[in-house]
This record gives sequence, structure tokens and C-alpha cells, in this order.
Amino acid sequence: MKRKILLDTNLADNIDESFALALAACSPEIELVGVTVLEPEAELLTRQLLGAYGRTDVPVASSSHWPGTADVSWYKHLASDVYQGPVAPSAASEVTEFMASTIEQARNITLVGTAPLTNIAALLRRYPRLEDNIEKIVFMGGWSSQALPEWNTSGDPEAVAAVFKSNVPIIAVGYEVTLGCTLERRQLAPLQGRAEKGPNLLLSLSDAWLRATTSEVLTMHDPLPVALLCQPALVHISPVRLDVATSPGPGRGALYWSPTGKPIGLCTMVDSVGYLRLLISRVALLPESEAPTAAYSARWDVQVRGAYEASYYPGWSLTGHNRHQGLVLLIDGECSTSIDGQEYTGEAGTVFYLPADKPYSMKTDRGMKVIWLLFDLYEAQTSLPPSPIETIPDLAVCIPPGANSSLLQLLASQIAQRWSIPREHEALLCKANFLELLYRLLTISHMEQIHTQGDTQIALVQAKWHIEAHFHEEITLDDLARRVGLSKYHLARSFKQEYGLTPKEYQLSLRMQQAKKLLQLKHLSIAEIASLVGYSSVNAFSRAFRREFGTAPSEYAAELFGDPE
Repeated sequence: MKRKILLDTNLADNIDESFALALAACSPEIELVGVTVLEPEAELLTRQLLGAYGRTDVPVASSSHWPGTADVSWYKHLASDVYQGPVAPSAASEVTEFMASTIEQARNITLVGTAPLTNIAALLRRYPRLEDNIEKIVFMGGWSSQALPEWNTSGDPEAVAAVFKSNVPIIAVGYEVTLGCTLERRQLAPLQGRAEKGPNLLLSLSDAWLRATTSEVLTMHDPLPVALLCQPALVHISPVRLDVATSPGPGRGALYWSPTGKPIGLCTMVDSVGYLRLLISRVALLPESEAPTAAYSARWDVQVRGAYEASYYPGWSLTGHNRHQGLVLLIDGECSTSIDGQEYTGEAGTVFYLPADKPYSMKTDRGMKVIWLLFDLYEAQTSLPPSPIETIPDLAVCIPPGANSSLLQLLASQIAQRWSIPREHEALLCKANFLELLYRLLTISHMEQIHTQGDTQIALVQAKWHIEAHFHEEITLDDLARRVGLSKYHLARSFKQEYGLTPKEYQLSLRMQQAKKLLQLKHLSIAEIASLVGYSSVNAFSRAFRREFGTAPSEYAAELFGDPE
């Protein structure tokens, strides 16, 4: 049976709230009956994103209760100018009235809060009789393990106090639990190339966020309260008593443990790998069978099963397969090797990777000395049993000798020495040495892949470097395409796929970020800054700056230290 939820959010604050809304809109475990937002500025994007995911049946109500003002510059022009498609309807009533009527109709509902709890508190103050109709409140907020303020709780501590005074069961997702739940730009690949409007709009918003914040990752705080309602096994919830600091001072808005505090369920652990896989597959509208399965190396654990050095006589040969994964470092001599049907030759400094249960054969005509390392690799899943990793897809099967060969051999030698000493501390060092060796090998493999990439990849890197070096100059797509040897259509399409922006958008982003830095230098005028970033007209520069950041360059400078003119 689907769980009815009313989502209280504010998409202007951070990109992760857009992911939370998309997850709620398309998860089969959830019946999304309404959405409320803190500010009118966030309503348009909320309605557009719901419409893009086909949820024109979900009404949206905006509030005027919250005194804060969100920074909407990162998406405002994109949401209003670029998106063309259906939108969800605006609610006909004021936000608390809308929430009350929705709860009365649903009768048994879960409130999910991913913003300051202003709207939910206003509802409970005005309609206390509806508490019995609310199954639970799940909200993102607080940093109780450190007793420090966090954005959602510090935004309206009195609202948190009001919610805590209610009789409704509460689950809180702490800020610290989600700090490791990050997505890199490359992990958004499942959103690319989708025919549906939802994934396309979400990807555009992510690109706008990354560009505006110059961040390298998207931290997925706010989707977790929705995800745990979809799959409760993703998290561990502990019963605690919490209170909130409402007095003025640096601790205002902090949640802290108190013997007299509100008894709630606190999310203390999350299977971040499973959570992010669920999130991406759902918002990309992928079938369950196509959900991303890439291994997350930060979650890896290793057990070294064997580590020893061996010398082989001329004419030696071996055919077999290992139950464990293996690394073979050739210290001296030479050999020929077949791994899963592929033939390789090696000399001193070569490293061979043997996946588990794959057939291999080795032989040496002149003799050789090698270090064998046998190991099992696991992916930790927090409260779930570790998942074995049978093969490492990004690790090259044969790594030829290179500048790092001596370091690799030193690490392998230390692993072999420490593995044979059954003391606890030596075992820790053995594992640490092995993880460093694996890191070095993966780094070398990655660099080799870059060097052997096709002409398109090399051309894209060259195009990016040229734009970075000449962002203040006029760069046409035709000139750039001729410079790197691609057609302009292929360049534009491939550049967008690789970096999330067209070449023109990337150049504009560089210009605007540089302009922002120059505006912090008080001695430069707007006209001088416009010229330095490639604009002959102050008006054109000002228009571009306002489109990018939602404010004129003179206004931005005035906020820092007055009118630069």
C-alpha cells in the first residue's frame, strides 16, 4: 500500500531539494498528495519540476510565513526561460489551509520536511486537532551529534520547538549522516539522453548549480527523508531525546541530546551507496534492472589472503585459476601470460591483475622473480553485510613498467613481509600498504585510459584548455572546431555531454566567475572589469552578469563595500 505524503520544501535553497521532490514524485511506494514551499520565489520551479515528471495532479502552495529570502539566482532564469512543458497547479488556498484540507482528506498522512519547519509548525499551531491524522513527521535537520546549528533548524528554531511539543511521532535525519552522500558530475550520466522532460530538467538544474557554486559535487541531504520512506532498510534509526536551542547566540537552532527532550527516532546511519543508487535510478526513470551498479571505492575493504615472493626456473609454466583476486608484480626476468583468453608479455616492472575465478597461464623461458598478492575485496554497506567485489573494472589487466615501478615493488615487498608476521599491528600496516598499492595501480590505469582515449576525447580536452586560456577573447564555435579538428556540431554535442555545458556556456561561466573575483577588488571600475573579461559594452556585461547571478555587478559590488564607481 502506498504511503501518502505531503512534502514541505523550498527548492530555492539547494539543488538537493529538487532531487528530493523528483524522488517523491516518481517513487512507487509514495502517493504524493501535495507540496508546500516556504517562498513564492520557489513555487514556479516546484510546479515545473512536478510537471516535467508528469505530476500535474499534485497542487503546490507557497507560504509567506518564513521571513528568510532564498538565493534563487542559480536557477531563476533557467526555470523561467528554458523549460517548456506542463506545470503542476497552484493551490487555491493559503498554505496552512491547503495543508489542513489535504490532511483531512487523506486522513492518514506523513509530513516530510526538507526546509525550515515553519509551515509545519504553523499548521500544528492553527489546527492542533489534526495531529491524529498525521502518521509521522520526517524532517531533514539538525546536527545533534555535535550540538551545532544547521540550516533547516537555525532558519526557524521556534518552529522546531513547536513541532517537538506536538504528539506526532517524529523521525529526524541529521546533517552529519548525509555529509558522505555526494554525487559527482559523472554520476549524473543516467540522466543524460533520456527522452522524458523530468530527467532533462533535473540535469539542467544540476549543471546550473555546479556552475553557480563552482562546486565539484552535489551533496544529497534532502532526498534521504523521502528515500527512507521508500526503503527503510537503507537507514538505521535510534530512539533518542532531543531538544532545540532557541535563545539568541551562536548555538541558536542547535539540536542537542537532553534527558527531558522530545523522544524521537534519529537516523544515525545510512547505506550511502544503496541510497545514491536508488536516488539516481529513480529520478532518471530507469527500470530496476538498469539501476547503476558501479562500485564505490571509498567503501572498499580488503582481506589479504596471500603475499609471498617466488623465483621461477627457466622453462617454468603454470595453468590454473584462483579463487581469490590476484596481483603479480614481476621483479626480475620476463614472462608471457594469458588472462581470460588475452595474451600479454611482461618484463621487470610489469604488474598483472588476475580477476577471481578467471583462467590464466604463465610461462618464462629465462626464469623470473615475482611477488604474488592474493586478496578478497568487499564493499561495506553500513548496517548491511559487506558485498563481495569479484572484479575491479577500472583496473588494467596488464600495467607495463613505468616511473612508479619502484614504488609499486616497494609496497608489494612490504605487504609480503608484514603478511607473514601474525601480529595485529602488522596486519593493519599490511592492509594499509595494500590499499595504497591498489590506489596507485588504479591511478596509473586511469591515466593510461586518458592517454589511449580516442580523438574526440583528446579534442574535447584541447577545446576546454583553449577556452580557459582565451575566455576573455571572442571564440566562435567554427574557430574552435577547426582548432581541434572536429565538426562544430560534433564538438558542441560532445562537449555538452562531457562537461555539462556547451563551449559558449563554459566560456560565459569562466567570464562571470572571473568578473565576480575582480569585483572584489575595490580599485577597478565596472567598465574596466567588463573589458578584462571580454566585453566592449558595459551594458552587455551587466546584462550577462544579472542573468548569471540575479543581480547587477554594481549591486553585487555595493553589497561588498559600496559603489565601485
